Amino acid sequence: MAQALTLHRLVQDIGDPLLRLAVDPGGAKEPVAGVAIHDPADGGGLEPGCLVLCVGMDAGPALLALGSAALRAGARGLAVKGPLPAECAECPVPVVEVNPGASWMHLAATVRQRLLDHSRAQWEPAGATSDLFQLANTISAMIQAPVAIEDAASAVLAWSAGQGDADESRVETILGRAVHPDRLRRLAEQGAFERLRRTTAPVYIEPHEPGMLPRVAMAVRADSEVLGYVWAVVTAPLSPGCLRSLEMFAPVVALHLINNAHADSSGWARRQRRDLAAAVLAGGSAGMGAARELQLDTGALCLVAVGLRPYSAVSDTAAAQAAVAAARLRRLEEVLTLYLTAMHPAAVAVRGDRAVYALATWPRTDPDEALTAARSLAADFVSRSATALGDGWMAAVAGPAAEPGQVPTIRAQADAVLHAMRRSGEATPAVATLDETALQVLLDHLRDITQSLGLPPASGALRRLAAHEGADGYLTETLAAFVAAQCVSEDAAARLRVHPNTLRYRLRRIREVSGLDFQDADQMLLVQLQLRLQRREPTTPFDATDKAPDSNSS
Repeated sequence: MAQALTLHRLVQDIGDPLLRLAVDPGGAKEPVAGVAIHDPADGGGLEPGCLVLCVGMDAGPALLALGSAALRAGARGLAVKGPLPAECAECPVPVVEVNPGASWMHLAATVRQRLLDHSRAQWEPAGATSDLFQLANTISAMIQAPVAIEDAASAVLAWSAGQGDADESRVETILGRAVHPDRLRRLAEQGAFERLRRTTAPVYIEPHEPGMLPRVAMAVRADSEVLGYVWAVVTAPLSPGCLRSLEMFAPVVALHLINNAHADSSGWARRQRRDLAAAVLAGGSAGMGAARELQLDTGALCLVAVGLRPYSAVSDTAAAQAAVAAARLRRLEEVLTLYLTAMHPAAVAVRGDRAVYALATWPRTDPDEALTAARSLAADFVSRSATALGDGWMAAVAGPAAEPGQVPTIRAQADAVLHAMRRSGEATPAVATLDETALQVLLDHLRDITQSLGLPPASGALRRLAAHEGADGYLTETLAAFVAAQCVSEDAAARLRVHPNTLRYRLRRIREVSGLDFQDADQMLLVQLQLRLQRREPTTPFDATDKAPDSNSS
């Protein structure tokens, strides 16, 4: 059953960083047939079913007049660069707000490509020549239920005919080519992934939202590695015979997943750009050549690493957490790629294990200006991405690299900044550079070195204080407050809510018990570093340094 691509869905798919449905008087649920550019000189571009790009259009009464003309012509809506004037609220057709920095040309290309992808998705299952699609149809016929085949990150690789008999969740998953992160999270909370990884048999999964049908799912493995899943929409548990048929197909699906050329649904050109970007991140002579091919050697080259903030685990299993994170990173890569296409076309994005990296150049630009421009680009993307991606993203900006061969160095810097931002907690800004996080980065590396050498958390004066009164004694607390107050007794006393004379007495006791010389700069530096390291948060599930993506990053 063909599903129309509505204006609302088109804007949602492209994402808030570029587009936002600002006004909807009632037509956003209608299908979009194309994109057209309005020519103010001759009034052209008002074609039925089209999203009209208002290039060079003045705000105010002229915009309302165009909206009335668009309504009469059957156009689907107007795309207007922000900020929108107040008059837009009275427009008789939907108004889509466009990021003011976006290129009209790239926006038109992006909308046309999305319409083409949607059109291709409608006919691909029925006329599928792909072995994976044929396999999905075969499994569907054997078990009498619509089937979808997904990879390990829950991206849809193929599906059977008969999806019209499934529910809205399945239709949205196929149109979006991936399970929505919210649904993925609820499956993880249900323990679905944990059950799938514990057994080689199919698993019956109850619906987790109103209007949703049950599922029967099966993990597909190569040895112990989960390569993907087969999902079937059912109305009741499958019969023993159907379950055996589904199990019989597991090794066949595994073989196809290993060799499948459709494992990445991106086009060949986009796949090639991602492979080249991965080579640039890895460095070496291959990276230099890849940078030339991507034209990243034409100016100041900066790197933006976008990743997740730490969050509470949705499940006790690392596998479920990894599935949710991988799906969110996949969606992040898609949205960031669309954003860069419009805002900085020469840039390229590639997904790593725990972050998505964007490489961008600013030809004939001063290095400081290039870094400022990269930070501004990252801040704009993060601020606009909440609707498309959900909350919880942060970006680290590094560079510029003097030449492409230095990209691994600035990548390591971006990873270190992202690592420090994750450890710093919720108060951390959403975007930061190495200059802005230098202290946190140094403390993180110092802590890692301390742990790798097996050094105790305290030595010297702090160790003697701990031996005297325990690790959390009042003298240690007093010393920490004194150091935090830059060794100003009155400020430290105020922090502790004690009389200054009480503080001075405690400082004398600290000197007697620990031998700490408050006039010795080296001793005070060691105490301050040890106290700061003890205050750092423990490692989170997402703060390990990413390894460089290889040419098969997906």
